[in-house]
Amino acid sequence: MDVQENESLKFRVKVTLRSTTPVVGIEINPGVSVSEGGSFTVRPYFCVFSWYREQITCYIHHTKFPTLQCMSCVELNVPVKESYYCSRECFIDSWAEHKKRHLNATETISRTSTDHDQQKGRKLRSCGSWRESGMLSWPEFGAGSWPEFGTSPWPEFGTWSLLHESEVLVEREGKIWFKVGSSKNYVPKVYDTGLRLRLECVAVDCSRGILSSPVNVTVTDPVIEFPAPPRPRSVVPIGCLQKSCNFHPQSSNYITFSILSYNILSDLYTIGKYDYCPSWALVWEYRCQNLLREIIKYNADILCLQEVQSNHFEIFFEPELKKCGYLALYKKRSNEVYTANQYTTDGCATFYRHDRFREITKYELEFDKMASSVVEALEPELRTEGSIRLKKDNVALIVMLETLANGCACDASQSRVCVANTHIHSSPELPYVKLYQVATLLDELEKIVQSQVPLIVCGDFNSHPQSDPHTFIVNGKLDPGKKSTDPYGIHQHLKLRHPLSLSSAYARFFCLPDAVEDRQLLGKMNRLTREPVFTRLTPKSSRTLDYIFYSADNLMVEGLLELLDREDLCGGLPSPLWSSDHIALMARFRIKPPPLPSHPFESAAPGRLLP
Repeated sequence: MDVQENESLKFRVKVTLRSTTPVVGIEINPGVSVSEGGSFTVRPYFCVFSWYREQITCYIHHTKFPTLQCMSCVELNVPVKESYYCSRECFIDSWAEHKKRHLNATETISRTSTDHDQQKGRKLRSCGSWRESGMLSWPEFGAGSWPEFGTSPWPEFGTWSLLHESEVLVEREGKIWFKVGSSKNYVPKVYDTGLRLRLECVAVDCSRGILSSPVNVTVTDPVIEFPAPPRPRSVVPIGCLQKSCNFHPQSSNYITFSILSYNILSDLYTIGKYDYCPSWALVWEYRCQNLLREIIKYNADILCLQEVQSNHFEIFFEPELKKCGYLALYKKRSNEVYTANQYTTDGCATFYRHDRFREITKYELEFDKMASSVVEALEPELRTEGSIRLKKDNVALIVMLETLANGCACDASQSRVCVANTHIHSSPELPYVKLYQVATLLDELEKIVQSQVPLIVCGDFNSHPQSDPHTFIVNGKLDPGKKSTDPYGIHQHLKLRHPLSLSSAYARFFCLPDAVEDRQLLGKMNRLTREPVFTRLTPKSSRTLDYIFYSADNLMVEGLLELLDREDLCGGLPSPLWSSDHIALMARFRIKPPPLPSHPFESAAPGRLLP
């Protein structure tokens, strides 16, 4: 196609970035819209994109362009300008001084930085010792054409990259830029660190094959490195078992598994919020990678995630977690919103390891559709308002799993587990709606498990400890005189009693010996409510909204993921290190074996005595 300049540029291109600070390894996904005459165009067109990185001069010879870069400098956070050299001879001549900067940088890392940075510093302590990493693959720079001196690839000089590609250097507004990409999206590389990026976008009229808009130019802030991960959260063993129960001795055949519950904060709910968090750490392309890395590290057998955006489930979480051995179930809410040129919503996603479990059946609850019977039971004059209040599109996803050992089902007497994953309505002004949804969920679970199958209920309940929903779950009932305000008379039409014997997993922290309890729980558990001090944290408030409940009759808690305190989180979530406004909860369970017979003759066949 012969593309030529059009004198009448009728199209206008608008490019927006969620953040102007790029991060190494995180895709930049600009929003692009094209208009014609003040309204969005319907004429066929396509956009041409060009990405550039600012080009700086040789550190030694300031009037010359560099032809190679020392990547050890980049890894050690030496100022990026000090890593560029105009020739191999220039690099060799300045080697003695250059090596001192490496040593000074590693000493600084060893004194002040994290374990992650210290490991990097030890690896790069001197260029001469960094032989195992070899040369990075930079095909766009023609890497692989080795200089004719030293041993390839110059292990005594560390890791470097050739930069000689004169045909991709352009001048814009008196400054030289180096072309690095021609797609809409761009993923900053480690050698972009500390440098600005430039995106040029222009619209082309498909019908005429000519440029039809002025060039839209967007220049970013300098590229930053992906932050080092926080200290891993460990699982704290819970050693106190119920000795009063008559169990079989411990056996390697007993079934244990771990389950994670995590509200990951849908991207839908970040727009215009969390101004205390850097904008680059709120961009979904950053958050999804950070969340995935965190979730994988927990290594749970079952994952219960809330606020999973429907398009993100399909294109990211399901395929990425499938690589880690998980199969997925998903239930989305019914009310979709328009965002990023598509309709989407969020929902609950449950993942399980395919080598540990097999799906027997699943159940999907839509609380708004189940509210009709309660609404019809209200007084006639209250039904309209009651319907508006009750019909919130929150959902629950329930799955019956069969445990596997070496690909085969385990002992039938203890082979099934029922897992419920839910996200209860959030409005603090509607406590009776929360209670309705929780009561409906437990009523359905009672029908499914019939008090025989081990049950775990995970989720964001948007309810404080000792609130009506929380009290109902753990006590199995609500005292009539202690229920909260009920302006529409909804409570009287709910079944506010259940036999499921549910307990909060994190209350088991109080079974730890005192010495361990003081060390692990100081400032993290509320001794009055026996729940975490918070599971959601902002600079202005801390709330406990997330729980893992389990049927204490047939499950034991073996371990709990340690909690975090305000110091761990720098005072608020989300943050660059933690990419949700909630923290993850995780428990490790053991399925209780059947109790021993209380009398030696109870298990004997008729007419036969036990030995």
